[in-house]
Amino acid sequence: MEKQLINYLMSLMIIATTFGQELDQIKLANEYYQSKEYNKAVDIYKKLSKQKRNIPRIHSNYLDLMINNAKLNDAYKYLNYVIKQYPGNLRYHVDQIYVARLLPNQKEYNRLKEALYDASQGNVNTLKRIAEELSQRQLHNDALVFLSQARIESQNSKAYALDFAKNYSVLGNNPKMIAEYVNFASQQASHISYIKNILQDLLLDESIKEILEKELIIRSQKYPDDVLYNDLLMWLYIQGNNYYGAFVQAKAIDRKSQKKGSTVMQVAKVAYDNQAYGDAVLFYDYIVTKSNHKSMLEKAQFLSLLSKEKKLSDKQPIDKQALHQIAVAYQQFYEYTTETNPYRLQALKNKAGIMAYQLNKPDIAIEILEKLKNLSGTTRTFQAQVKMDLGNINMIIGNQWEASLLYSQIEKDNPYTSMAYEAKLKNARLHYFMSNFDLAKSHLDILKRSTTKEIANDALDLSLFIETNTIGDSNELGLMEYANISLLMYQNRYDEARVKLEILIKTQLGHPIRDDGFWLLAKLDKRMGKYNKALNSLNTLIKEYSEGVLGDDALFMKAQILENYLDNKSEAQQVYKQFLENFPGSAYAVEARKSFRILRGDGLN
Repeated sequence: MEKQLINYLMSLMIIATTFGQELDQIKLANEYYQSKEYNKAVDIYKKLSKQKRNIPRIHSNYLDLMINNAKLNDAYKYLNYVIKQYPGNLRYHVDQIYVARLLPNQKEYNRLKEALYDASQGNVNTLKRIAEELSQRQLHNDALVFLSQARIESQNSKAYALDFAKNYSVLGNNPKMIAEYVNFASQQASHISYIKNILQDLLLDESIKEILEKELIIRSQKYPDDVLYNDLLMWLYIQGNNYYGAFVQAKAIDRKSQKKGSTVMQVAKVAYDNQAYGDAVLFYDYIVTKSNHKSMLEKAQFLSLLSKEKKLSDKQPIDKQALHQIAVAYQQFYEYTTETNPYRLQALKNKAGIMAYQLNKPDIAIEILEKLKNLSGTTRTFQAQVKMDLGNINMIIGNQWEASLLYSQIEKDNPYTSMAYEAKLKNARLHYFMSNFDLAKSHLDILKRSTTKEIANDALDLSLFIETNTIGDSNELGLMEYANISLLMYQNRYDEARVKLEILIKTQLGHPIRDDGFWLLAKLDKRMGKYNKALNSLNTLIKEYSEGVLGDDALFMKAQILENYLDNKSEAQQVYKQFLENFPGSAYAVEARKSFRILRGDGLN
């Protein structure tokens, strides 16, 4: 008994020693493989492969070496041996098919593939695993054959949709790829967001947009009760800024799902947020005419008025009569809605804004806002907004210290909020307008650390602007004049501002503020509807200051004026192209690329 135990222990020691030596050899061969000493690696792998237990540890590297060194016959013989050792390992069978394809031995390739196909019939999981291995070996057409059989046997016509899509993608079969992505989305609601994320990148290819649109239209007609396809079409149209197309789909979704207009309201908001105010008006007015729900109807009425106001405010010259009608409509909305309506007071505040900023009636605006300021029961945020408007209007009429007091009150009453930061920025800009540059910078230095990114960036820009234009200018006359002109523009005193700007540009020839003068003049002329004059200033900037910080701003504004105001689509397209070539990393690049593609004719119908 004792002798048997000793022999047993000795056997274990020998096995352990042998196993340890083999591991050392595998490690050494792998090191040779990594250092590209292929002959040395092959010699060791070949010896190790004679032991069955080593095959799983060396297979990938060993087979890779034989394939890459054109030893395909050796690889095929090796795989014959391996499959005898591990007949149930699907990976080894697929590797053998792959090597037969490389030899090339078409007859053997077909025989092996058919044998594996026949052997896997009736086992969905096996078919799926083989398809995955074939995909790994770039045998995508073969993978699709096995996936198709797996789909048949699963009795689910949409099974394995993602696997199908990935194989079709590699093969460049975009219509079938898209069809499978849509199949996957249709399986359950949680898949929709995932598929939208995938499609987001694919839609950079305009041909794929067309394929997806066609596929979704066909399915929405084939399955008229399924809102999925309307939802995806709505999303697709929004990606291409086709808000009316999205609106049509939103109506279908609301009708089929009995959502009573909520989807149309969502599309209207998207259009508004993307400054498509005309579309937003159309969609909100649709709700006004169709909705039987008082709260939604009144919300749509208010937002329609807001969209109309924004649309008119963007148009130059200002249509004062139309804006007056909007102000009257805001007043009527205020009068016929109840105190519980969340938009009632906002409507009155918006009326004050039109009176002050557009119709040059600041006294009426102040009267309205003072009334709102003294109302009880309103939120702190609303009170801050009212005071902000009062501060802005006092700036317009020249009551700078009253404006500063109001801004300071907002800061004090709403500490560490976005409203407080905005008020501090307004105060900083007020001191800048008044040429109190040191005081302005003290506010701006605090705001540069603001948690609100937009405000922090604005503060940084103004702070740098002050620094840049005071270096080497001890009396700060250039910046003082520029700040005064900026105040005149803020006060809508455009003619005075324009005269002073032209003088500044002529007199400050060597001053760094001169390019800013051209930029401000371009913005002023655009605001006044003098688009060709705006282009003259922009062309000077592009020619003389293209390397400056305003180079991309000037080129982008030129393209927008040509496209949106002068209706010169052809030249606008060329300017957008020039912009994308010269300033690919600009903050405007995404919008410029989108506009360029639409002008080129890539947009969805």
